[in-house]
Amino acid sequence: MKKILVASTALVAAGMITAGSATASEKIKLGLGGYSKWWVVGAWQDDSFEAATSNGTVGQGSASSVDVKGDNEIWFSGSTKLDNGLEVGINIELEAGGNTDSAGGGDQIDKSYVYVSGGFGKVIVGTESNGTVLMHTMAPDAAGNVGADGILTGGLAIARPSNVTARVTTEIDTDAEADKITYVAPSFYGFTVGGSYVPNAAEDNQNVFNQTNGQTTSAAAEIYGVAAMYAGTVAGVGVKASAGWVSYDLAQATSRSNEYSFGTQLAYSGFTLGGSYRIVNQNAAGGVNSVTNDNTASGDAWDLGLMYETGPWAVGVYYFRSTANGSITTRGEDTFEVYQVSGKYNLGAGVDLLATIGHAEYDDESAKTTTADNNHNEGWAVMTGLSLQF
Repeated sequence: MKKILVASTALVAAGMITAGSATASEKIKLGLGGYSKWWVVGAWQDDSFEAATSNGTVGQGSASSVDVKGDNEIWFSGSTKLDNGLEVGINIELEAGGNTDSAGGGDQIDKSYVYVSGGFGKVIVGTESNGTVLMHTMAPDAAGNVGADGILTGGLAIARPSNVTARVTTEIDTDAEADKITYVAPSFYGFTVGGSYVPNAAEDNQNVFNQTNGQTTSAAAEIYGVAAMYAGTVAGVGVKASAGWVSYDLAQATSRSNEYSFGTQLAYSGFTLGGSYRIVNQNAAGGVNSVTNDNTASGDAWDLGLMYETGPWAVGVYYFRSTANGSITTRGEDTFEVYQVSGKYNLGAGVDLLATIGHAEYDDESAKTTTADNNHNEGWAVMTGLSLQF
């Protein structure tokens, strides 16, 4: 796979060199874009969990009766077309406050990359999501309140017990925004393919998750993956479908870890039905860099959603569930489950009023033991928000 990706990159580079004069009339000028999204959240979680953890803040995220959560990004982007027909561009994404991430980190550059596109497709170099994420199709949600940035799915309203291993999305986001090379082929009758390659384990932000505690403590080496996507209309029904595969070495003296993702959406007469599935098979035992618990990160995640949209309105129902192997001694499964109803009303260009009500539940493999209060939490959340796109 490494040889294939390197060869493909070499062919693209050769095409760029022989494409002719590469002068441009003027330098790239950056434009601004992005979004600002704020939620007012009411959450009620398990009293026994709060009592067992003293202050109810142990785990990922925390819940009070009322809270405010924000998610904001500013995008700096620009491109120019060279005389030989190639387009060269840049994109930089700044995390602009809100601190909805579990670590409560400050503002920072989230993604930064350059790209070259032409008849051969598009080559992206930098800290962008891998090709399987760029092409992935997930279940629809009217408010877009899902994945790592979702209030319930991201663990931002109902606290995750520290012992629970839980994925929050069906995207293969294990390598995060690692420095990488990504290639996306031109679309052909609605079909397109692509792939990503991360050549060096020593680069910034290039770790995979040690799922024992949800932190990026184990570096992965030589990450690569491929993806395929279709978007079109079949017999009057809008169809989106995707498939992806990512492979990496989590530790020395182990076989490669592999992840797979699949997703589909069907749209007809205002209705959209869709779902996606992710399989994780991490080999983590043995070697200098091994994590402490053998294969604790292996598991799966899936979602299912139905949305109806008409005029400025959209409403939908959504379900998400993930499982992960427990510790090497207990050999059970940790589970994370969310179901929610969401709505959106468009107030004007780029301005949406959002609402979600839902339930989240976490269960550690040992939740039925005497430490059940520490290892189990569930609760409801009701929220309304305003989303601005610019």
